Amino acid sequence: MDSVDELVSGTGQNSLLAMFWAAAIVSLALPHIPYGRTILYPFSLMSTWAHELGHGVFALLAGGSFRKLLIFSNLGGQAHFSGVGSLGTAFTAAGGLLGPAIAGGIIIVAGSRETSAQWVLTGLAIVVIASVVLVVRNSFGFVSLSLIAAALVAVALYGPLASRIFVAQLVGIQFCLASWSSLDYMFTRHFERDGKLMSSDTQQIADALILPYWFWGGLVALVSFGILAASFYLAWVRPLGLLG
Repeated sequence: MDSVDELVSGTGQNSLLAMFWAAAIVSLALPHIPYGRTILYPFSLMSTWAHELGHGVFALLAGGSFRKLLIFSNLGGQAHFSGVGSLGTAFTAAGGLLGPAIAGGIIIVAGSRETSAQWVLTGLAIVVIASVVLVVRNSFGFVSLSLIAAALVAVALYGPLASRIFVAQLVGIQFCLASWSSLDYMFTRHFERDGKLMSSDTQQIADALILPYWFWGGLVALVSFGILAASFYLAWVRPLGLLG
């Protein structure tokens, strides 16, 4: 009887694993097909939100203040913070690059369980709404993030198990790959915003620490991919015993 139960359990877990691979294929394939980026738009918007929120949270951890967060329809965003100092600026810049990957890894692992996927999506929706109330200060960000939070709650409460697992895995993968989707930004010293030349996050790190911006860009990309690989292992490989 135990062997039959283990077989059924393993089959069910393999079915859930398919949701991870479906989310991975969607993440990698949709940007390269017509209207694919439109379909992924809400998840890309969440990645922008996670990036800017990462800046703000790390600014608070560095002893500074997080004044406001802006999200724009072109997937751009701004986090306004102050009082972090030179090293704190590097730490805060790294928070926007690695914060989403760390959060994504946690979501992939916790969102792979039948009993916890619902709570992961609900918790994520609560964090989104909390940010809307506390720091989001433009109308597009307020409306779009509120709609995203409502959609997450709807899937968590009314969606079938497969949809909860799929959405959680897709959000986690998108967060982990956020740095990879902006490689040109990570390997750029400066960019233009509102007619002003601004230092990129990696250049801000380079200004405060040793080694050039491209080193930090490469390191962030490697760490982000490492987090994705580790979370996949913890969520799916080890529970299934795929490596013996």
